[in-house]
Amino acid sequence: MTKTDIPTIAVLLPCYNEEVTIGKVVRDFKAALPNADIYVYDNNSTDRTAEIAA
Repeated sequence: MTKTDIPTIAVLLPCYNEEVTIGKVVRDFKAALPNADIYVYDNNSTDRTAEIAA
């Protein structure tokens, strides 16, 4: 399999007010799927979710 034949993976993480867990979730996905693109969709959280996920 050549590099262009390898399927790509995207992880989509919708979230709202998840400042307590989002950091660990993103780290765990990066560890499990190091070549995946990870997208965090924050639904206008009122806490620090977006800041932590960035």
